[in-house]
Amino acid sequence: MHEVSIAQSIVSIVEKSLPENNSKKVTSVYLTIGRLSGIEIEALKFAFSFVKENTALEQAELVINILNGSAICNDCGTEFELSEYATPCPKCGSFSLKIVQGKETQVTQIELDD
Repeated sequence: MHEVSIAQSIVSIVEKSLPENNSKKVTSVYLTIGRLSGIEIEALKFAFSFVKENTALEQAELVINILNGSAICNDCGTEFELSEYATPCPKCGSFSLKIVQGKETQVTQIELDD
């Protein structure tokens, strides 16, 4: 389950972004996760619930925005939405694609308590 290592990375990224001597607790961590990233959202939430214990993120919740995938066909140039790998171009049927969106995983915002 690689979601545990992803959850650990999220905690590390957030902790490194906090100011030194920070006394505030993180209340929310906003993520953008691409539909083609291979991340199981529920598994990530479950892993995060354990990894965040005894950190500044202990009270934090994950707020996840799912980003749809898209690709450009290398043969005919058609750009189209891609919901899973091994999907052919809807115009010419080619599998020669360049994925342009949907593999991302980003921490986009952090909220702290007052």
